[in-house]
Amino acid sequence: MGRPLSWAVAVGAERVAGLWARGERGRWSTWGGERLVLAVGRTFTSTVRLLDALPVFRGDPRVDVLFAFDDTTAYYEGAGELVRAAGWRTVPWTDAGRLDHDLVLTASENVDLRQLDGGAPVVVLPHGIGFHKNVPDAEGGTRVSGVVPDRYLRGRDVSIVVAHDAQAEALRASHPEAARRCVTVGDPAHDLMAASLPLREYYRAALGVPEGRRLVVVSSTWAADSLLGRLPDLPARLLGALPVDEYAVAVVTHPNIASWHGPAKLRQVLADASDAGLVRIPSHAGWQAALVASDLVIGDHGSVTLYGAALDRPVLLGPSGPTAAVPGTPPDELSRRVPHLDARLPLLPQIEKALVSGPVADGATGVFGNRGGAAEALRALLYERLGLDPPERPVELRAYPDPVPEPVTRPRSFHVFTRFAAPGRIDLWRFPVGVPLGPSVADAYRHRSVAEDERDLRQRWNASVLVRRLPADASWVSRRLAEDDALLLTATITSDGACLVGHRDGRLFRAHGTEDPTLAAATVYTCVRADVAPDGTFTLPTGPVTVTPQ
Repeated sequence: MGRPLSWAVAVGAERVAGLWARGERGRWSTWGGERLVLAVGRTFTSTVRLLDALPVFRGDPRVDVLFAFDDTTAYYEGAGELVRAAGWRTVPWTDAGRLDHDLVLTASENVDLRQLDGGAPVVVLPHGIGFHKNVPDAEGGTRVSGVVPDRYLRGRDVSIVVAHDAQAEALRASHPEAARRCVTVGDPAHDLMAASLPLREYYRAALGVPEGRRLVVVSSTWAADSLLGRLPDLPARLLGALPVDEYAVAVVTHPNIASWHGPAKLRQVLADASDAGLVRIPSHAGWQAALVASDLVIGDHGSVTLYGAALDRPVLLGPSGPTAAVPGTPPDELSRRVPHLDARLPLLPQIEKALVSGPVADGATGVFGNRGGAAEALRALLYERLGLDPPERPVELRAYPDPVPEPVTRPRSFHVFTRFAAPGRIDLWRFPVGVPLGPSVADAYRHRSVAEDERDLRQRWNASVLVRRLPADASWVSRRLAEDDALLLTATITSDGACLVGHRDGRLFRAHGTEDPTLAAATVYTCVRADVAPDGTFTLPTGPVTVTPQ
C-alpha cells in the first residue's frame, strides 16, 4: 500500500526548503529570482489576505514567493489547501527559519517571529480593518485583534500596515511600540470594491439576482456575539419574510466559523435557508463582489459590515447587546448610528425602512485613508523592504471577478398570497415553504403551491396546487387531480412553452406569458377565489399572463 498524498506533499515541501536553504535556487531557477519573500500563513483568514496581496508582484520575475504555515491555531483548517490550490510552493514551518529569505510577509499578528532567523525585515498586513475587536488570548483573557505583541517586535525590523492614520493613533497609549511600527497604506480591498462598482449588474447576474430584485447580504463574523451566533436562523427567517420575486438573500460568513466547526456544521445550521434559495458566498472569495451587488447589508461588528457602509450601502446591525467591538472604534461608532434589527418584530417592515432611509452618512469615517492609492502604497513599501526598485508600470487595477456562490437551490414550492389590486391587475407575493413564514399578507387569498419534484416530502400534504416543471399534457393534469382529493388545481408547462392549469371541477385553462406553472396557477386561483372568469390578460408583478379556457 502506497504512502498517503499528505506524506508526499510534506516530503516535497522539505526538499524545497532544503534546496532553497542551501542557496541553490540560482542553479534550479528558470528566472533566477533576485529576492525571496517568505509568506507566513496562520489562520485561514490571514492566508486569504496574503494571497490577496501577492498581485503587487504581478509580472516581476525578480521576486520569488514561498509559503510556510505556523499552524499552532484552532483556525488553521483549510489554509494549506487554499495556498496549494492557488499554485504556490510551501515549506515546513520547522524549516522556514533556515531559508535565505529577504522579506517575511504575514497577515497574522500571532506568528512567532522569533522562530525566523536571518534578520530579514517583516511586513504585517491586516487581516481585517484596524484594531477594532477584542478576541480571546492564550491565557484565558482577551486581547485586541491585529496588534503585534511587543515580544515579537523587539530587535526586529517590523512594519505593521494600517488603513488609516487613526488606527495607529488608537494604539499609542496602550501599545506604543506597535503604534511606532505602523505604516499607513490604505485598504486595497476597499479600493478595488469601489473601482468595481460599474460591474454591479454583472455581479448580480452571476449571483442569479435579476433586475428589479433587491439583494440583502447577511454578514456574520465569528464567536457567540456575532450575528449568526445570536441569530443562527436569521437567513431562514429572512427568506420566509421577504417575497422571492422582490428579494434575494446572500450570506457571507467569517472563515473562522467553518475553520472551527467544519464546513459540514455550517451547512447544517444553514440547511433550511439553503433549501429555500439562500445564496452562500465562499468565505475566501466573492464577498467583495457580493457587497458591490448588494442593496442592503445586515451585519455585526465584523469588517465586512464596515466595507458595506463605506460603499454607501444601507446597513442594519444585529440585535443590540454587548459585542467584542473595542469602544470608540469605527464598528462601535457605527453601532450607535445605524438601526438595529429587532428579531422579535416582523422583518420585512424593518428591511423596507432601512432601504428607504438609505446609507448612513460618512459610515466609514476614519477607516480608510489614501483612498484609491492603497495598492501602489503597499507595493512601494514591499519593494522598499526588499531593496528593489518597483516595476515602472503602475499597479494594475483589476476589478473583482464575478462571484461564484456555492450551488444555489432554487425553491420549488411556495406559500402564495394574491389579491386583485384593480380589474385585470393581480398583486402577488411568494414565500418558500420549509422556512418560518413571516406574517400573512392582509386581505389576500392564500394557497400552498407544491412542486411535483419537491424534495421535502412533508410539503406535499394538503397542498392546494400541484405544479410540474417538466412538459406534460392534459392527461397529467386530470390524473393528478384524481389522485389527490386535497388539490384544487394542477398546473404544468407544455412542450410549446405555455402552461396548462386544471381545476377540480374539470375545467382546463391555457396560460401564455409565463413558463412558470406556479404563476399560471396563481392567476387562475385568484380568479376562482374572486369569482372572476379566468379569461383574458392579467398583469402580475412578474409580468402579464394571458389565460384562455380550453
